[in-house]
Amino acid sequence: MSAALDASGCDRLPRQTLSFSLPQRWVLRAGLLLGGLGLAFPSTANETLLVGVYHNPPKLFVDEQGQMRGILGELLEAIARQEQWTLESIACEFQHCLDLLEHGDIDLVPDVAWSEERAGYLAFHNEPIMHTWSQLYQHEGQGVEAILDLEQKRVAVVNGSIQQDYLKAVTERFNVEVAWQTVDSYAEGFQAVAMGDADLAVSEHLFGDWRAHHYGLYETPVIFQSIRLFYAGSPTLSKTVLEQIDDVLRRWKQDPGSEYFKTLRIWQAEPTSTDGIPAWVWWCLGLLVAFSLLALGCALWLRRRMAFNRAQLNANEKVLATILDSVDACIYIKTPSLHYQYVNRRVSELFGLPVEQILGKRDDAFFDSETAKEIALTDRSVLESGKKITIEESNVLQGKHDVRTFLTIKMPLLLFPGQPASLCGISTELTDYLEMQSRSNHLAFYDALTGLPNRRLLMESLTWEIEQENTARPYSALLVIDLDNFHRVNDIQGHECGDQLLINVAKHLHQHLPEGAVLARFSGDEFVALLAKLGEHKADAALSAERAARQLLDAVSQLRTDHSLPVSASIGIALFDGADHSMNSVLQQADLALQQAKTAGGNTLRFFNLEMQTRLIERANLEADLHYALARNELALHYQRQVDHQGVTVGVEALLRWNHPQRGWVPPSTFIPLAEENGLILPIGYWVLQSACEQLAAWSNQAAYRALTISVNVSSVQFQQPEFVRNLEGLLAQTQAPPGRLVLEVTESLLMHEPTRVRNTMLKLRAQGIRFAIDDFGTGYSSLSYLKRLPLDELKIDQSFVRELLMDRADAAIVDTIILLAVSLGLTVVAEGVEKKEQLDWLKGHGCYRYQGYLFGRPMPIEKLFE
Repeated sequence: MSAALDASGCDRLPRQTLSFSLPQRWVLRAGLLLGGLGLAFPSTANETLLVGVYHNPPKLFVDEQGQMRGILGELLEAIARQEQWTLESIACEFQHCLDLLEHGDIDLVPDVAWSEERAGYLAFHNEPIMHTWSQLYQHEGQGVEAILDLEQKRVAVVNGSIQQDYLKAVTERFNVEVAWQTVDSYAEGFQAVAMGDADLAVSEHLFGDWRAHHYGLYETPVIFQSIRLFYAGSPTLSKTVLEQIDDVLRRWKQDPGSEYFKTLRIWQAEPTSTDGIPAWVWWCLGLLVAFSLLALGCALWLRRRMAFNRAQLNANEKVLATILDSVDACIYIKTPSLHYQYVNRRVSELFGLPVEQILGKRDDAFFDSETAKEIALTDRSVLESGKKITIEESNVLQGKHDVRTFLTIKMPLLLFPGQPASLCGISTELTDYLEMQSRSNHLAFYDALTGLPNRRLLMESLTWEIEQENTARPYSALLVIDLDNFHRVNDIQGHECGDQLLINVAKHLHQHLPEGAVLARFSGDEFVALLAKLGEHKADAALSAERAARQLLDAVSQLRTDHSLPVSASIGIALFDGADHSMNSVLQQADLALQQAKTAGGNTLRFFNLEMQTRLIERANLEADLHYALARNELALHYQRQVDHQGVTVGVEALLRWNHPQRGWVPPSTFIPLAEENGLILPIGYWVLQSACEQLAAWSNQAAYRALTISVNVSSVQFQQPEFVRNLEGLLAQTQAPPGRLVLEVTESLLMHEPTRVRNTMLKLRAQGIRFAIDDFGTGYSSLSYLKRLPLDELKIDQSFVRELLMDRADAAIVDTIILLAVSLGLTVVAEGVEKKEQLDWLKGHGCYRYQGYLFGRPMPIEKLFE
C-alpha cells in the first residue's frame, strides 16, 4: 500500500475522484432494475452494488487503483466475494455519500455510525461491524488524565466534528478554559502536537492506534463517545443484502480464523509477544556442560546477575507503582477467578484498607451483595467474550448507603502465554461530577434563597398547562403576588432582614395554597402561583381563585418584620383555559391586574378584564404615535391672550396642542403626562421654548407687539435637567429674543422639590432677565417663607377657584387671600379661567388687574390671535 506525504508532513493516503459519471450510474441502475424484474440476474448472487467510499483511514479509503481499502472496505470486499456480488466504488465526501445513499443513487456506504435520526431515512443491518470511540492523545509526560487537566491546554480538534461539540460542552460545564485549535483532519491534529503547536489532539481511537506512535504520541485515559459502526444501505436496497451481511458477520465473529479477525489483525497491527531465551543463557549452559570444573564459578556469576536483574525489576515495579498510584482512577487486575491480584492507591483509599488486606479477596468482601453480583457478572462477560468494554457502574460499599458511580473500562489481560486471561479494570469516579450536575440542575430550576421553583420552571409548567389538549379545557388561574412597599424593609432594616422576610413569605404562601398548586419566586419580591384545573365553568374557577387569593393575603398580613413593620401584598389574577391563550398573554394579563391592585392602594386583589387591556393598548398606541408627532409636524402652539383691567392685551400664554391625523385634537391633559413619563417632554419642551423665542424675536421688530410677553409652561422633568439653563441661554442667543419678555410658568410642586437646586437654577435664569410665574397657585403645597426667597414675578390663580368664586364663599375667600398675598409679596396676580363679566367685576373689585380666559378669547394659532 503506497502513501503520499503532504506539506504538513502527515501520512495521507491518496483520494480518488468519482469512479462513474452520472450516465454510467444510470446504466448500472438500469441493470439492477432489470435484475430486480427477473430479466437478467438472480436476486442476490451476481448482484452489482454501488458503494460510496469516503476517506477515513484506516477504516475506509480508496487506493491509487480506485479500490476500496481499510478495515471496513476490505471486509465488504470479502463479503462480496463470498456472496458473489460485484462492487463498484464511488469516491465521495462523507455527507455527499449520505445524500447519494438517501436518494437511492448508490446502494451502500461503509463506516456509518447508527443513530435514531439516520435510521429514519437509511437502512441498517443488525449486527454491528465494530465499536469505536474517541480519545485524547499527548506526548509522554504531559500528565493529562481527566477533563479537568485540560485547563489552559491547547487542544487540536477537527473543525465541525461531534468531538468538538462534545468536549466544548463538557469543558464549559466544568468552567475549564481550553484553547481550541481547529484542524481539517486527525493527521493534521497529530502533526500540530508533534510540532509543538498544540498540547493534545482529539482522534477516533482506531486512527489513533494506527498513527499516534508515528508522531510520538500516547493515548490518555480521557475516553468518550462510544459508537457502533455499520454498512448503511439505501432505502431502496433489498433487505436480503443487509440480511446476508448480518449472516456473514455473525458466522465470522464465531470463528477466530475468519476473514473478520484476519482483517482486524492486519490493520490494528497487534504486536505478538516474544519471550525468547537470551543466547548468552544457552552459551552459559553449554559452558556449564562442557566445563563442569567451572560450575562453581559460573553459579556465583549467575547468582550475581540474577540479583542485579531482580533489583532492576524491583526498581521498575516501584516506578510503575508510583505512576499508577498517581492516576486519579481505580486501577486493578483480577485473576481469572476474579480475586484481586493488583490494586493501586486509589482502590486502597476507596475500600479504606491497606493493599495487603485487599489482594486475594473478591468483590463480595468490599461491596454489598447486589453490587458484587453485578460486578462479577460483568467481569465474567468480559473474560468470556475477550472484548474490551466501557460501562457506567453504580456501586455501594459494605456498611454504606450512598451510591458511588464510576466510568469503567474493563479488558482481558494475558499475563502468561497459554494461561487463562486475567481482567484489567480502570474505574474513574463520576460521583462528584453527577452531584455537581444535579446541583446545577437544581440551581437552573429553583430559587437559591427560598427553594421555590424559579421563573424558568414556572414558565415551563405554565406552557405545559396551556398546551394540554383536553376536550373539556377546564379553567386554570395564574396569581401574581407582589409585596407592598418591600423596598422600605431593605431601606430601614437592611437586605438580610429583607431576605428573611422573603423566606417567611414563601413558606406561608406555600402552606396556604391548595394541593397541587405550583408556587414560584418570579423576581425580587414577586411570587407567582399556578392553580390548575379549577373547573369547567369560569364563574366557579374565578370563585376558587378568589378564595385562594384571599387566603394568601391573610397569610401575608399575619407576618411581621423584626421591627414589627406590617407586611401586605397585592395580587393580580388571570383566568385561562388554554383555548386562545399563550404563556406571554396570560402573564401579561396577570401583571395588568396586579397593577390595578397596586393602584387601588395595595393589600387587595384584582381580576384581569378586557377593559383594562383595552386601556393599556390605547395608551401604548398613543405613546407610539407621540414618538413621531414632533417629526411629522403634528404639534402646534396656540396662544391665549392675557389682558389688564382696561382690556389691553399685555401678553399671551403659549399652549401646546396635538392634531393627530386620525384622532383629531388630543387633549393636553392626555398626552402631556404621557410625554413626561416616557421622557418625550424633553425634545417637545425644547421645541416649545424655541418656537416662543422665535416669536418674541419676530415681535421685537414690530412696534405694536414689542411690549408683549409670552408665558411658557415648563415641566418639572424639563426644568430639573442639568443642561436646561445652558440650552435656554443658547436659544436666546440664537434667536436674539428679548429675555425680559419670556415668562416661565412653574408649579408649586416643582418649587418644593429640591428647593435649593431649584432656587439656584431660577437665579441663573433671572440673571439673564427671564421672568417667573407660579402656575395653578393654590392647588399645591407651598412654604410661604420659601416663596418670598424665590425670584418670582407672577402668581396665577387656578381656574378651579375662579369658576366658583361667585357661588362658593370658600373659593371667594381663597382668591381674596391669594390676591392679598401676592400684593404683600409684590407680585402680579393673573386670574385664569375668566369666562363671565361678573367674575371680571368681582376680581377688579378685589384688586386683581390681569386676566386670562374665554371672556377675552380662546387659544388660537398666532396668525388668528389679533384678527
